[in-house]
Amino acid sequence: MEPGNVLQIIMIATGVFLLAVTVGSLARRKMTESFCLAWGLIALILVTAGFILRPSEIARYISNWGLVLALMIGFCVVYVAYFMSAKVSELSRKNQELAIQVSLLRQQNEHILEQIQELTAYGESSRKEDAPEGNPRKEDALEGNTGKEGAPDA
Repeated sequence: MEPGNVLQIIMIATGVFLLAVTVGSLARRKMTESFCLAWGLIALILVTAGFILRPSEIARYISNWGLVLALMIGFCVVYVAYFMSAKVSELSRKNQELAIQVSLLRQQNEHILEQIQELTAYGESSRKEDAPEGNPRKEDALEGNTGKEGAPDA
């Protein structure tokens, strides 16, 4: 078999395999839709290039071992790029989940702060009602405050 025909078959097979893996990743929610769309387009381009291009003179420019080496490098590049796409998609999903959790925590924090402000406002109003104007409060007497600011303790 000529190296050109081998290259065509490998391009078509790689495109079909990449398309199947991409659809599987989308179904398992392993990769985001935008990455799946990009990889689907790459797979379709590989299949189309495999059918359209006719590298009949490739044996003249590259040896069989050179072709094998180029294919191995190409597979490694595609695998690394696909792996990185999957990891970026996973991190993106985790980032979205964390953003939702942070939003919920902020909302809960605001609610708790409102409750604290209501309780402190209620507590201050009840203290003012308990202590008449001229008499020091019990808490002030225990702390040594007489209600007279700046007066020396003698």
